[in-house]
Amino acid sequence: MDDTPDLPREIGPLDLLRGASFPWRAALLLLRVPRLRRLASLCAALTLLIFVLWAWGLRAWLPGLLERAWPHPDGAVGWLWELTLVIAGALAWLLGAATLPLLALAPLEDTLVAATESAVGAPPASPAGIATAAGQALSAVARTALRVMLFLLGQALLLVLQLALPAGAPLWAAAGVGWTALFACAEYLDPPLARRGGGFAEVRRVLAQRTALALGFGLSVTLLLWVPLLNLFLLPVAVVAGTLLHRSLVSAGTLS
Repeated sequence: MDDTPDLPREIGPLDLLRGASFPWRAALLLLRVPRLRRLASLCAALTLLIFVLWAWGLRAWLPGLLERAWPHPDGAVGWLWELTLVIAGALAWLLGAATLPLLALAPLEDTLVAATESAVGAPPASPAGIATAAGQALSAVARTALRVMLFLLGQALLLVLQLALPAGAPLWAAAGVGWTALFACAEYLDPPLARRGGGFAEVRRVLAQRTALALGFGLSVTLLLWVPLLNLFLLPVAVVAGTLLHRSLVSAGTLS
C-alpha cells in the first residue's frame, strides 16, 4: 500500500499548511529508514565539503578580483574597500551555498527518490540499465543547471526592479520570496516525475493548479536553508519531501 500523505482533490484554504508539512514528514521518514539515513549522511558530508571549499576559494580569489576592479584606496576610506569585500564575500558564499550543492548532488537524487518510494510502498519504476542510469544522472545535472539559471535570472530581474523602482520595494521583496519558494518546489518535484518519464510541463501544471500547496512546500524547504547544521541535510530532506508530494499528487489525481 502506498503510505503517503492524503491530499484533497480540490484546492482548499489549508493548502499552504499542507504543502509546508511535507519537508517535516520527510525528516521523520529519514530518521526512521536506515537506507535514507545513510544517503542523507552522505549528502550532508558532501554539502559540508562544498561549503568549505567554496569559502576557501572565495578567500583565496575574491580579494584579488576586487583589487583588479577597484584598487584598495589609501587613507581613511580604506575601510570602505574592506567592507565591500566582506559584503561581496558573504553574498557570494550564500549564492554558492544555495546553488552549488544542487548541481553537485543532482546525480544522487534518483537514488534518494527510489529509496523513498521503496520506503512508502510506492509501485517500483521500470528498471534502468547502467547506460540509462548514467544518462539520467547527466540529465539531472543539466535540468538542475537550467533551473538554477532561470532562478538567478528571475532574482536578478527583481533586483533591477528594486533599484529602478524603490517605491515598490515591499512588492519586489515579496515576489522574490515567492519566486524562491516556487523554484524550490519545482526543483524537488522534478526528480520523482523524471524518474517515471514525466516532463517539466507537469511540474508547471502543479505550480499553476496548486499554487498555495507549492508555495507552502517551497517556503518550508527554503527555511531549512537558513538553519545552521540542518541546512547540510537540505537536499535529502527536500528530495524525499518532493517524492512524498509527487505520490500524494498522484493519489489525488493531479498527476498521472
